[in-house]
Amino acid sequence: MKSLAILLVALFALVNPAAAAAEQAAPRTIVALVDVAESDTLKYSRVHQIATMPLNHLGLTVELHDIAKGLPDLTGRDDVRGILTWFTTSSRPGAYDYLDWAERQIEAGRRYVVLGEIGVLVDHERGTIPLSRINQFLERLGVNFEGSSVPFSVGVSYLKLDPRFWGFEQRPPVPPPYNVLRVARPDATAHVVVGRGKDPDSRSAVVVTSPAGGFVAEGYVAEIDFGNTIRRWMINPFRFFARAFDTDALPKPDTTTLVGRRLFYSHVDGDGWRSQSEVKLKDKVVSAAEVLLERVARRYPDMPVTIAPIAAELDPAWIDAPIARDIARRFFTLPNVEPGSHTYTHPFQWSFYSNYDLALERQIVQSLGIGGHTQSDHGVVAGGVTTESTSDATTKLNKRYEVPRAFYLQPFDLTKEIAGSFERIAAFTGGNPVAVLQWSGDTTPFEAAIRVAREAGVPNINGGDTRFDGEYPSYAFVAPIGVMVGNERQIYASNSNENTYTDLWSARFFGFRHLQETLARTEVPIRVKPINIYYHSYSAERVASLNAIIDNLEYARRQPIVPITTSQFARLAGGFYQTRLVALDDRRWRVENRGELQTIRFDRATLTGVDFARSTGILGANWLQGSLYVALDPEVDAPVIALHDRDRADMPEIADRIYLLESRWPVRDLQATASGLKATVSGFGNGEMTWIVPRPGRWTVTLDGAAGTLFEESVTVGDDHRLAFALPANRHPAERSVLTVTSD
Repeated sequence: MKSLAILLVALFALVNPAAAAAEQAAPRTIVALVDVAESDTLKYSRVHQIATMPLNHLGLTVELHDIAKGLPDLTGRDDVRGILTWFTTSSRPGAYDYLDWAERQIEAGRRYVVLGEIGVLVDHERGTIPLSRINQFLERLGVNFEGSSVPFSVGVSYLKLDPRFWGFEQRPPVPPPYNVLRVARPDATAHVVVGRGKDPDSRSAVVVTSPAGGFVAEGYVAEIDFGNTIRRWMINPFRFFARAFDTDALPKPDTTTLVGRRLFYSHVDGDGWRSQSEVKLKDKVVSAAEVLLERVARRYPDMPVTIAPIAAELDPAWIDAPIARDIARRFFTLPNVEPGSHTYTHPFQWSFYSNYDLALERQIVQSLGIGGHTQSDHGVVAGGVTTESTSDATTKLNKRYEVPRAFYLQPFDLTKEIAGSFERIAAFTGGNPVAVLQWSGDTTPFEAAIRVAREAGVPNINGGDTRFDGEYPSYAFVAPIGVMVGNERQIYASNSNENTYTDLWSARFFGFRHLQETLARTEVPIRVKPINIYYHSYSAERVASLNAIIDNLEYARRQPIVPITTSQFARLAGGFYQTRLVALDDRRWRVENRGELQTIRFDRATLTGVDFARSTGILGANWLQGSLYVALDPEVDAPVIALHDRDRADMPEIADRIYLLESRWPVRDLQATASGLKATVSGFGNGEMTWIVPRPGRWTVTLDGAAGTLFEESVTVGDDHRLAFALPANRHPAERSVLTVTSD
């Protein structure tokens, strides 16, 4: 429903169109120029793999642009906040045009950040670029390149080192070799200066920020080995990017938190559905899927899980296994189980099907002695996407895979693969539609595949493989929220699945327990990811791997979480990219077009609170690690957040109205006053909640459902103003109940 706030905005626009047109959303887009020749694909570039996550955390979206396709036209792009480059070479065609273009971006007020190589010291056609021309650009950023270098750093030391900006995960005891750079403008700040003692000719400012952006010299950004297996940040990417792109005052759409708590979701890919498990049920040998049903889904009704079978395994025309279909039906009768799809035939290498060669697939399958299909078996499927043979060499099978997909009884058809899987799996869900698509295989779908899912109204997830532990000891292994594939958006899973912990399911079957280290390190000292427990059906094949799942669930149960479904997270994550933040008057922001994203974070906000009198559509607020997390009401289309200073950081501030501090259940449609509240609530497990009330005393809490009053309790609130209670577990988590709180 439309909120009063958005209606007032529309009325204001009619009365005063000039003033309304002057309102602009805060620019949140960083255009990253990538040389695909240095990284094979945009997705595997350093910018995407390593730098995008910290930028996402700061509320910024990253638009990857292949510089080989020319320089982007940013005319009229009010959404662009800045430009980022992280080149590894300095020779390219069109270098002069690039410098002209870069200067125009700075003149337009866009911040410019150069990491590593400048990228344009040599033009392929015109040769070496004069130093004066390069410095014309660099001096706008705040540095001047003298043209000399110190290739051997014996005797070199750190003459200035700001630990807030550098030495984050790696600080070489001896500074790496460097070019000699000077600070070139009075408002620029050198955070790291290296040199040989009092020798002025050797002094170099290697990490610099200015009002125009920032510069980090090659060798001082991060330690990265050739195969990307070693990654360690030298700069603090959170602090450096915040300064260079000026994000401290920017509200951040947040995908880690809901109603004041860390998000939890879990999803299972259907691989191994019919595999025999060594775990017996009632002394009976059963499949991995059945073990998962009985030992996980049924035993953890408070922890939602999305189960995504492979549709072919539920189709008797492909796999005639009645028990597999029966287990699917039993899964989807459970209120904590959400139906998902892991595609129809489980493609391993998605690029193979972006330009499908039917004959090549048949040749691969038959060469292994596992395909005896006749020509008629491989005719073009009527409807959907054409599957005519193209013999494009770029679609040949990667050496990682024996076959391009797990099931190949019929020719590949994209519509059947995606939308068809939704229809087949929905036949076992009791009328509930498939809620999310979980990518299979290498999880690198092509644009058309994502588009089919989107047009069916189904969000997508998987890919990313976030880890942050002893084997992957850096934020540089924490993936972004998602990635653009052409004009479509792929959402990544928030954490890696058990495959990376078990050497591709070949050893260390207990290894998935180590997920807990990633969950801890992505929470403290900075919350950068929600809790996500993601695995495959085959994890129920073995005692050790099943126990690892259970151990992870028990760990998550002990945390203050808000459990949601995987489809909810995927839609919430999608909202991150589309959210518009419009600055109003003094410290007030209107949040527009956010989709299902319901949290806005303000950093460096220990002594900042919500001014509820000047805000609309706000459920409440919570503080963590110096940040203020503001919970938005899903029923309000365009909430307004107003901030003010508060006096104390050791306790939540007291407002004139009751507000939510944190909850295990999502809350919506809040009507709050000084004497009480009324709201709609629902969720998984017990409904633990803490509200901050204006005054101590006795308060009555009532929960009403369709069948009448479900809970009523009188609670005495002390001088801490915290009204804390736990609503009884909801037997049907999707059913909403009405919560009422009144002052006695």
